Amino acid sequence: MDLIIVIGSIIAGIGIIINVANTRVKYGWFTHYQSRSRPLNYVSLLLIIIGLIIVISKAYLNGQLN
Repeated sequence: MDLIIVIGSIIAGIGIIINVANTRVKYGWFTHYQSRSRPLNYVSLLLIIIGLIIVISKAYLNGQLN
């Protein structure tokens, strides 16, 4: 496996872990998932997007995606 793809997946994984740790559940008539910190939620989503862009672009440049 290519090192750049591993780095991109690690970045996306860190973003997912931050997003999961930042979520709180409010129970009621409907179950609502809310973030505890809005800026931390934006940072985690940015990390996920950057990680996916790295993985997809490297796989495209390797010719793995046609």
